Amino acid sequence: MSEKEKYVTKTELKKRGWNDELIGKYLPEPYVTKNPYYSRMSMYLWKESDVLEAEQNEEFLDRLEKRKVYQKRAAAAVRTKEEKMRVILNAAIEHIKVEEHDYEEVVKRALKAKQNWYDITDQYDRDVRNADSRTVQRWTVNYIRHNLTDYDEFLYNAKGKTGISFAYPLYRRAVLDRISDVYPYLCEECERQKGDR
Repeated sequence: MSEKEKYVTKTELKKRGWNDELIGKYLPEPYVTKNPYYSRMSMYLWKESDVLEAEQNEEFLDRLEKRKVYQKRAAAAVRTKEEKMRVILNAAIEHIKVEEHDYEEVVKRALKAKQNWYDITDQYDRDVRNADSRTVQRWTVNYIRHNLTDYDEFLYNAKGKTGISFAYPLYRRAVLDRISDVYPYLCEECERQKGDR
């Protein structure tokens, strides 16, 4: 490996439009050296002159152009799916309903559900009666979100769909807003949970 020769990293190749298939087909084996940033990882380097020569190859240029067309189509398909998710999200937010019950009754249900969880997971040393008021409020908000709204149904239907990564936090915040509208005593806890994500 000559010190005067300029070298290109894999990251730099990717920025220039290369992918693993093109690298394997049009470039020689890389030089392997120590990575100055991550001692446990190797760094792969290619001579810049080899890269420039490959980038003038007509077959390479043709494949690169086809790849760009494919990437544009793929990006357009993702945008279309994300738009569909926005429509689904907006409709779901518009129709959020929170069942309204006596607050103390809801707290009792939340505590019972939490204690049942402790029992079925063999956490017999845990007792909900020992929880402080903030913890009880957290459990209550979680109980309402999962049992008195369509929150879980939305997540189930949207799971794995393009756009869920941006839709989920927005939907969750909207559900928490509605919970605080219906159960004002839980407003502070809902705000705290919105800040958690």
